[in-house]
Amino acid sequence: MELTKKLWDIAGSFFTSLGGFLKGLGGTLTAVAVAVVGIYGSDVLDRSRARDSDAQLYAQLMSKREDAETLLRKDMFNSIIGTFLKTSATGYPYEQQVLNLELLAYNFHEALDLAPLFKHVYMDISNSKDRHTREYMNRLVKVAGEVKTKQIAALEESGGKLDGSTSLEDLNKTFKEGKGLPVLLDGEILPSSRVFRALDPELQKTKFKVEAISADKVKKEIRVKLEVRQLQRTEDGKGAPEETTSTFNFTVSPFDFPMIDNTRLPRGQRCALVVRNFDEKSISITLVYFPGSRASLKEKPFYDEAMHELLYTRTLLDKEKAK
Repeated sequence: MELTKKLWDIAGSFFTSLGGFLKGLGGTLTAVAVAVVGIYGSDVLDRSRARDSDAQLYAQLMSKREDAETLLRKDMFNSIIGTFLKTSATGYPYEQQVLNLELLAYNFHEALDLAPLFKHVYMDISNSKDRHTREYMNRLVKVAGEVKTKQIAALEESGGKLDGSTSLEDLNKTFKEGKGLPVLLDGEILPSSRVFRALDPELQKTKFKVEAISADKVKKEIRVKLEVRQLQRTEDGKGAPEETTSTFNFTVSPFDFPMIDNTRLPRGQRCALVVRNFDEKSISITLVYFPGSRASLKEKPFYDEAMHELLYTRTLLDKEKAK
């Protein structure tokens, strides 16, 4: 019995000592864990603050850069546009006028309607006796062509385009015979927007027909009749879609740019007719179809147009969810 009691006493003493040791070890480990977590948390916090500081610094630098670019563009615009406000008595050289137009076109073509300036300078130079007349006219046509190409590429990305051409000989022959207006292009476009293609593709098909009314070889202008046919739902949303036709008559020249000079269509869409080429033998045109959001800031949508577009899109989305 005494041996058993001694064994229990030894075991109790051992476990008591072990408990004290583990308790002390647990406190030490807890302290170490707290220290490690504190160090790690502090490091994470420091890195997060550094990232936030870097992001803030980057935002400030970008903001200052945009402000600097805005001021530079403002000064450039005021300097260039001021030259066109001078009176003709100053005898401003054609070389400088063409150069200023090139600067305006390459830097401000998305915000300004430069067609009046282009047409004025082009006709002024063509009627002059300057020995560089042909060179200046070619430069104007070249810069206008490059700007139109850039704008068409940006617009057709979310819409589509149609190309058409005709010879001046065929055009004049049709005018003389009086057999109706010659057709420059006739086709349909389905916008490249995946959302509208999936929701209601039939309603998004738009048919275009462009006919020539007259052509001015001197001014390089052509008067056209644009016919736009679209399918639209009835007011109550029941029954088969009905086709609506809209007709527009206007004049276009090689110096009209699609982002600025375009026609408003239903459902917030736009279309523009671009003269790609007008020479002594033929005329080439491009019709580009695009959403109003891609037009220039000058051609902002009306409030009721924007609301109608939002409601129309919401209706299509609700129909898609209900399927």
